[in-house]
Amino acid sequence: MTRDPRFGELWLAPEGTLLPGGMLCLIVSADHINAERDERIVVEVVGRTLASAGALLVNLGPVGSAVIGAPMTVSASWFAGTEDPVAVLDSQLSTTVGRQLRMLIGP
Repeated sequence: MTRDPRFGELWLAPEGTLLPGGMLCLIVSADHINAERDERIVVEVVGRTLASAGALLVNLGPVGSAVIGAPMTVSASWFAGTEDPVAVLDSQLSTTVGRQLRMLIGP
């Protein structure tokens, strides 16, 4: 990695899945938390063909859908071998994803 993954960025985790090509992850942990830890809270981003019925999804437009019902904490080393983010969400969409996640957790 040339830099640390930040909130609202999509990074490829080459070893994050058994599927060829790795797992696309949206970083959902706040940057101030990311600065303190070597871990990131992520949600998987899937294409329309992988989205399962009943999954809690947020549409990210052309990059796919964030599976917000299953956030996970992963080591920053998951992104080793990836130089830069695949994409960066605009601030409005990042805020929408964060709000949807908070609504799942409760008040």
